[in-house]
Amino acid sequence: MGVGLTKRKTLTINERTNLSRINPISFGKYEAEMALKDTSPGTYLMYKDYESNQIYLSVRSDDVLRHHMVTQSDGLFYLDKQPYPYLDSIVLYHRKHKLHGIKLTQQAPLSARIVKCFAARFAANNGNILPQETEDKNKMFEETLSRL
Repeated sequence: MGVGLTKRKTLTINERTNLSRINPISFGKYEAEMALKDTSPGTYLMYKDYESNQIYLSVRSDDVLRHHMVTQSDGLFYLDKQPYPYLDSIVLYHRKHKLHGIKLTQQAPLSARIVKCFAARFAANNGNILPQETEDKNKMFEETLSRL
């Protein structure tokens, strides 16, 4: 199983505090929705949309899945016009403070199947697979996700 964020650097302040700088994975909105489909409220996934190149924080609440766009300007990250110095500070802050009525609790686990199907679909859409293979891969992707 993978996770929704990749670690780049780790800094230990004391034995109880472990901070890391994170980079979002490259993913699509559809795959994020599949990863958060049957998760508990507060489960989140931070990803960079491969089509728009925008960073999103997707959060599962009781009855809905929300996609919050994270913008970057002047070396800061913004979520709902609130500035943060790092992406991980967004997650750390919203583990303690509610984001639209819900606190972040855990990252969404990514199954190897979802990641593999996304990779196949991404390769098919950027011209790296022949047309017949593209149709087969897209069909396989849809069938796999429908079984989840």
